[in-house]
Amino acid sequence: MQFLKLFTPILIAISLIFSDYKFSFLDSFKQLLTELTSPVYLLVNLPSQFYIWVNEQGVNKQFLLNQNKRLNAELIRLKVNLQRHNALLSDNQKLSKLLKSRYQVDKGVLILARVNTISQSRLKKQIVVNKGSKDGIKVGQIALGADGILGQVSQVTSFHTTILLVTDPTQHIPVKNQRNGIRGIGKGIASNQEKLMVRFIDSGLDIKVGDVFLTSSIVSKFPAGYPVGRVTHVENRPNDPFLYIELAPTQTTQQLEFVLINKRDN
Repeated sequence: MQFLKLFTPILIAISLIFSDYKFSFLDSFKQLLTELTSPVYLLVNLPSQFYIWVNEQGVNKQFLLNQNKRLNAELIRLKVNLQRHNALLSDNQKLSKLLKSRYQVDKGVLILARVNTISQSRLKKQIVVNKGSKDGIKVGQIALGADGILGQVSQVTSFHTTILLVTDPTQHIPVKNQRNGIRGIGKGIASNQEKLMVRFIDSGLDIKVGDVFLTSSIVSKFPAGYPVGRVTHVENRPNDPFLYIELAPTQTTQQLEFVLINKRDN
């Protein structure tokens, strides 16, 4: 009897399993049971799903932050490269302008130098460039810009050179009018502006605003024919036998970066 009580449930279970396998008449019941128990399954599984979601969000955020840092670093690098490219392009344009200046020079005796500092006071106007005696530069040699005479070498060290500008009050340059050949002496003016004056031209001579004065080789180390300045003011002063003539230098120091130094002794 005890055996029958134990065996009967097992027999019923085997019969139900076999009948379900063969005839699938319990499918509806199983589907209903699954539907009834699914909320419980979702509730039990919710903590693990929430943990997975939070972990994924953290990973995605960190990935995006790292990617953003990499992209920002790459953007900065590209901007730096672009600036370097633009600087090289600008330097190339300036050098081309300098070497194709309006006057003819013998490129075999020229030294290209970069401007380090520019000093402009009332009584001293000079620049310092990054070439010196080791490059063959000597005191007295001439410095040229793209638009004309810049000045004369006044001091040289092994690695640097000081150039006294044509606008310095102590600088004197023999000049002549490009239009009519009238000669005078150019001299810097003690002013905070870049100016020269031309002295010793008789008051009755033909000098006009806009005339260009060139270097004259008479009693001068400066080679002839280089632009020095353009007339901005002409005045016939009473009791003065000479004209008062002001020039603006054709070669200014504004945005000046490169100069050519003529090594030839003139």
